Amino acid sequence: MEKMYANDFFDKMFFEQTLIPIALYQMDGDVSKLGAAAVRFLEVNEAYEHVNKVARDGVVGRTFADVWAGVEPCWSEIIVRCLLEKHAVHCENESKATGKYLEAIAFPLSNERAVTVFLDRTVLKKSEMALREKEHTLTSYRNMLRELATKLTLSEESTRREIANDIHDRIGHSLLAQLLDLRKLKENFDLPAGARSIVEKTIVETEQMITESRELIFELSPPILLEVGITPAIEALADNLLTPQSIKWHVTARGSIDDFPADDAVCVILYRMTRELLINVIKHAAASTVYISINRGPGRIQVVVEDDGRGISKKKKAASGLGLFSIRERLLHIGGEMQLISNKDGTTISLMAPLKMKAEPK
Repeated sequence: MEKMYANDFFDKMFFEQTLIPIALYQMDGDVSKLGAAAVRFLEVNEAYEHVNKVARDGVVGRTFADVWAGVEPCWSEIIVRCLLEKHAVHCENESKATGKYLEAIAFPLSNERAVTVFLDRTVLKKSEMALREKEHTLTSYRNMLRELATKLTLSEESTRREIANDIHDRIGHSLLAQLLDLRKLKENFDLPAGARSIVEKTIVETEQMITESRELIFELSPPILLEVGITPAIEALADNLLTPQSIKWHVTARGSIDDFPADDAVCVILYRMTRELLINVIKHAAASTVYISINRGPGRIQVVVEDDGRGISKKKKAASGLGLFSIRERLLHIGGEMQLISNKDGTTISLMAPLKMKAEPK
């Protein structure tokens, strides 16, 4: 059969020498009823033969349904649609016959003729799949790191509490017993002046050690956090950290702990994050006042730390950025989120968390 071209639409040299697979079709019947059985091949170029692994003589003159029986329906559907709708139709799909991922565009040349141009997207598709697989792997690693960070925070708190309890039960009780004995010795015995001076000095030193041990216990793990609640614990934290720095502070609370109780683990995480934020304020903000609000509502608990400092500059972001990143990641793992607003008038950071920790998968 003599080769046929699309007259004015295709140049002979382009059609034959282009590396893009091209097929020319003739409508041979009612395509609205017969579909691909009414679409006959008029011509294919060498690229089409090569990509589709067919010979021109075995294609030209036959219908699409005859040549490609059993292939993915999208390849014939775009030809039928472009002939019926009189505009270009596009599809892309895996082609089992060629072993490639192809993109095809079919467009009408006249009322009875159409052409399909094929583009090999196999490499691109493999790259996309590899990228998605890599993104999935990165997401899995990111989730694992978030989980690890959260578990480390809770494990650290558990260790802190054990150490604090040991200090209280062993050292604290011993110091208190020693103080009582020293006071009895001073009050009940007529000691020589030198001995009395030593006892009085030892009483003062013991009282100081008791005070320091209590401060250390609070620093390690404040008992009021789990015994009374996060609001009193944060008030004590602000007083302990900010007052010595001459930074004024205010703590407000909304929502009842009885109506919206939070898991101990959630309170521990929020408390430790709030401590990190307050330390950042002391180190970087040059603030005179800090406002802290603890808000409880259906399913959620929020801690907001707001200062009137100089905002977070690029330099300070570099200094505190890892800490803020760690806070954000730990919150994300438990289903929470962190939001930050900063300008020259100060910084506001919101820590939002669910009242209940997500159940660990079994």
